[in-house]
Amino acid sequence: MNHANEETLLQSAVAYAKQAGDLIRGRVGNLGDIQEKKNVSDLVTKVDMLSESLLRSQILKDYSDHWILSEEDNGTLNSYEALQKKGSGLGWIIDPIDGTTNFIHEVPHFAVSIGIVRDQEPIIGVVYNPLTEELFHARKHFGAFRNGAPIQAGKETRLGESLLAAGFQAEEWGPNSHLLKQMDKLAGNCRNLRMNGAASLDLCWVAMGRLTGFWHSGLHPWDTSAGVLIVREAGGQVTDHHGNAYQLHHDTLVASNGNIHSEFLSGIQL
Repeated sequence: MNHANEETLLQSAVAYAKQAGDLIRGRVGNLGDIQEKKNVSDLVTKVDMLSESLLRSQILKDYSDHWILSEEDNGTLNSYEALQKKGSGLGWIIDPIDGTTNFIHEVPHFAVSIGIVRDQEPIIGVVYNPLTEELFHARKHFGAFRNGAPIQAGKETRLGESLLAAGFQAEEWGPNSHLLKQMDKLAGNCRNLRMNGAASLDLCWVAMGRLTGFWHSGLHPWDTSAGVLIVREAGGQVTDHHGNAYQLHHDTLVASNGNIHSEFLSGIQL
């Protein structure tokens, strides 16, 4: 596929994200049924389903030969099995609302996330927060942008001056979790910690320097396919917890501005 066609794909993804964002924004405070998935911390609403239906119908209408993977349709397969089953070629990996718990509680940190991959490698990423109307996008080798303006990861060079963020797996939200032990180890060794609740946006915040680093275990391709590309195109670094370049099937993720990455990795090793 040539660059012109990639630009068309990007513009389509931006348009779809904004359409889904309009739908979501109009439903804040009018959620419909709220259902638990794994537990009380892992939720889905009617609005998630409506957003997914909109995105899916638009993609299938315009790109009927592309495959789609989304948070709500992988059935009994784990996310990596579902991704592998899709195979090669061009595909769309979508999260209709990343940060559903924030959406339910009207915390303005949730997003529509759309990643386009070729042979399972991200080539386009779009993340849109419908409440703040911040739209982040990237094309592979063409840089990262927020509302059309170029962005770059932050300049911090030491963990001690870094603002970090983390996220919990729904099933790990409890006492004595692995993440709590990591946070305890970092306490006092970084500037501060945040838990914002939407991985796609946290990755974008690393890309634009609001955060110096972000880590999470148990994420899925729909959480990361867009944001990981945006971080990399902004000059940041994304690996697993062992320092290997992050791939969509990895179970752990560490993103940073790149300057602090080695120190960050050491800081969360237990």
